[in-house]
Amino acid sequence: MASIRMKRGALSVKPKYCINSRPRAAQPAQIFISVELLLLSLLLTACLGSKEPAPHTTTFVSGQPGAAGTPNQAITYSTLPQDVLIRTFTGGGLYGSLSLSPNVSIYGDGTYILGTTQEGQLGADALQNLLHHLVDTYGLLDMQQRQFTDIQDQNATYLELNLNGQQMEFMYGSFGNQQESALAMQEYHNLGLALTAINQALTGPTQPYHSQYMALLVRQDFSPNLSQSIPAWPITDFTLAQAAAFECGLIPQDTTSQNPETGCLKYTIPDNAILLTAAQQATLVAQMPNQTQSDFSEDGLYYQVTLRPLLPDEMVSKELAMFGSAQQSYKGVPLLEGTVPPAPTPTPTS
Repeated sequence: MASIRMKRGALSVKPKYCINSRPRAAQPAQIFISVELLLLSLLLTACLGSKEPAPHTTTFVSGQPGAAGTPNQAITYSTLPQDVLIRTFTGGGLYGSLSLSPNVSIYGDGTYILGTTQEGQLGADALQNLLHHLVDTYGLLDMQQRQFTDIQDQNATYLELNLNGQQMEFMYGSFGNQQESALAMQEYHNLGLALTAINQALTGPTQPYHSQYMALLVRQDFSPNLSQSIPAWPITDFTLAQAAAFECGLIPQDTTSQNPETGCLKYTIPDNAILLTAAQQATLVAQMPNQTQSDFSEDGLYYQVTLRPLLPDEMVSKELAMFGSAQQSYKGVPLLEGTVPPAPTPTPTS
């Protein structure tokens, strides 16, 4: 407590304790903790600020001229042989056709596959030159618009790019039938030139593409060619009815038509696909020599069976790359590896 005394009529307060205005020296423990915090802060700053490339990627800036007045961009891409850099399909129209595989797939190591039948190789320089043109010359990464189609019942070319850590989708179809801005028309023109550049880059020698794995696609066929002998389904692990129901769903009952088929695997992509085992694949290949599609019979019904070779990325992703009618964006088809579920029981109609 403070002591109080009277001095010449004034009240004064004399503190019992005085506060020293000079700062006290830091104690050794405080110094140690402060140094530790400083070192930790420097370490975190170095880690967060580092620009080390991710494993299995490469980054380059092309020395070739790009678009007039625009500096070339740094382009980063995966170099792994199962990572897709560029992929194209044809489809999407309301009355279009089904693409069971991409038109072109270009991978990080420069391998390119045409459909599922032929493969070739781009050297590192040729691959980077193509990427330079797509990014710097035609400006795909900076486009304000990526969907260029205004007639919904016509097919279009779909383009997928995987660069700079981004996946981008473009659609190139009939465009300009309505009033469009000058920028939109210029970007549409550039996208067409980019697609041409992709095709022109893939003119080297090719060889047949062989895949170790195959997917099974099954749909019920209501108009088989009965003038030919149709073999019975040779696999006992699952029935064709199971496979068709798993991939395309049950066919709705139709008492008014002789052809109640759906558009699944004729115009549209299936809900699922089945990965064949080595034994199942060998059995079907023996029954379908030099063919990828054939009819089989089962319990008085007929089914169209397609063997679809897997592409390098599909075994990793467990999805088939397909594109069908009435699509505006890409959607992979889940690939089942294992037991095919039983066909569901049809719901009675009232």
